[in-house]
Amino acid sequence: MRRTRAVAFTALVAATALVVAACGNTDQAGDTNTSAPAATSSGAAAPSDTGSASASETAASGSETAGSATATETGTAAPAGAVCGTPHGPYDKPAKTGGSVKISWNQPLYSFNALTGHGNAVANADPLYLMNQGGFFYYNDKLELVNNDQFGTCAKVSDDPLTIKYTINKDVKWSDGVPVTAADLLLQWAAPSGQFNTEELKTDENGNPVKQAGVSFDAASEAMKLVTEFPEISDDNQSLTIKYSEFFVDYPFQLNVGVPAHVVAEKALGETDPTKATADMVAALKTFHEGVKETKDKDGNTVNDASAVDKTVVANVKKIADFYNTGFDATELPSDPSIYVSNGAYVLKDYKKDQYMTFTKNPDYTWGPIPSVDTITLRFYPEAMANMQALQNGEVDVANPQATSDVLNAAKALEGQGVKVLTGDGATYEHVDLAQNNGGPFDPKAYGGDAQKALDVRLAFLKTIPRQDIVDRLIKPLNPNAALRDSFNVVPGSPAYDATVAANGSKDWQKVDIAGAKALLAKAGVTSPKVRLMYAQGNVRRANEFKLIQESAQQAGFQVIDGANKDWGSLLSNTKVYDAALFGWQSSAVGVSQIPPNFITGGQNNFYGYSNKEVDGWLKQMNAEPDVDKQNELNTKVETQLYKDGFGVPIFQFPEIISFNSKKIQNVKGLTLVPGYMWNYWEWTAGA
Repeated sequence: MRRTRAVAFTALVAATALVVAACGNTDQAGDTNTSAPAATSSGAAAPSDTGSASASETAASGSETAGSATATETGTAAPAGAVCGTPHGPYDKPAKTGGSVKISWNQPLYSFNALTGHGNAVANADPLYLMNQGGFFYYNDKLELVNNDQFGTCAKVSDDPLTIKYTINKDVKWSDGVPVTAADLLLQWAAPSGQFNTEELKTDENGNPVKQAGVSFDAASEAMKLVTEFPEISDDNQSLTIKYSEFFVDYPFQLNVGVPAHVVAEKALGETDPTKATADMVAALKTFHEGVKETKDKDGNTVNDASAVDKTVVANVKKIADFYNTGFDATELPSDPSIYVSNGAYVLKDYKKDQYMTFTKNPDYTWGPIPSVDTITLRFYPEAMANMQALQNGEVDVANPQATSDVLNAAKALEGQGVKVLTGDGATYEHVDLAQNNGGPFDPKAYGGDAQKALDVRLAFLKTIPRQDIVDRLIKPLNPNAALRDSFNVVPGSPAYDATVAANGSKDWQKVDIAGAKALLAKAGVTSPKVRLMYAQGNVRRANEFKLIQESAQQAGFQVIDGANKDWGSLLSNTKVYDAALFGWQSSAVGVSQIPPNFITGGQNNFYGYSNKEVDGWLKQMNAEPDVDKQNELNTKVETQLYKDGFGVPIFQFPEIISFNSKKIQNVKGLTLVPGYMWNYWEWTAGA
């Protein structure tokens, strides 16, 4: 799943992920999922404010549905014999070409690397999808994984040990003319593998990496951690072969091309020749990997000891990690064009800070679906109704802000102008998580290490969250059939949902229990605890949710402090500034490997210090379990423990509204995964 901040980190992306859904008035987290486009390599979800288009079971009266399938977050295994999806074969040239379209989102891109922890957001993943489209694979609107074999192919070399060979076709190149090679894949193994980090990542108060003495990539992948041997690069530099130390069930979408390796190498190592720079980077990574040793720190944690590695090599790997982490961060068109090179259908031509991005066709692109539209302008509107006003004024042709009754009414009022409205359940779900690592009211450190007291306070707070009231007041006006979401990891309507919620303990959280909350606080001997609740500033629905939570919790004695913040997505990793977080997770892939990064000890999306050895064990089993029924059993155990431990609570599945002017753009379709309605940009046509 992705953060719409956009989990695999869980955003969607080159692998399983959740993405933070949180932009302006939506659920992208600062566009934060973790889970990125279908071209990433980590398993997580992304935070989100709005969420992406979804496949809905029911549509509002008089409207079309936003998609055609329902995502199931558990119970997915690779089809027999399939690696990287079903090969597509050659793509047809579009019957009609030319023209321009204007689309919109609620948050501007802030990094051209959506695979880092702080860059994992829908806001980054969506525009990067236009530029890099997915590499080896992408999802269609039936949630089928499609192998773009015009870009490259994947082959299973062995089942035991699980060995996968990725081959990039020789004509594939970056927009600066440099070939896409195995080195690009190697970097996407190295960064999230954890095998090069000599210390934990240090960040500033906004969650951005800062200078530190050791090596630390701002990326993590449970899958790539299992590839412990240095991958094999073919003599022609077009193939990379990876060998897993353990079976990993979601292997078909775990590795893909991300940022350009030659750019990272040039900037980090001071080389000007891309071929030499890339070769030097590969050599440095290999030498480091051969010399580093695992050891234990004073706390008994496994760490990498690079003291036996040549200091120059270590220094170069540190430079590689540092540039990978922040070198692609930008909020306007970089003066250095190498920062935004593309290997996909479109290239970036302009980026005006907080206003718009303009993409034009890549004239050299032949290795994937060929788009019809010549120019795409992506405009940014943090405020939902400003987005709808822009649609009315003709400033944009597609609007997909966070769904509210005002947005739906505004969309329907434009149907006479040719606007079509797609509605349904979205890919994002709303939830509240509690920080257990900041010395605040939910952290044992606040009570001298008394874990039971901290647990009682967590459970007391969760008992006050008016989940049903939130659904009744804010969601049912959009969807009369809206209901609580009672599972952390399974989408309502999917085959495993009913059995999961019947057994996971969610029945104890159906109603507000003020008396129970007071009793727990009294037991703990805690009076008037202060809780800083962070959410997206400017998000009207979130502000209303906050007020409902604040009023309810106050009845039990909690002081809930308004923590609205425009940078909430990037701040999720900095629990010093909040005690509870209200946001959405959005999926970027279909599979179970998107789940562990949210809850496993030290997981990429586990910002809160949550740690349970039993949960860790179940999650590791899940990553290696191909049997769907056993996956669901393991997930139910995980969810039951999450409720018992007071991790947080899910609230509702996002409603989705996509409005587009059918006189200006055709073939707009929703998708329950990141990149939402942008998934089929090559099918769009401009004009009537």
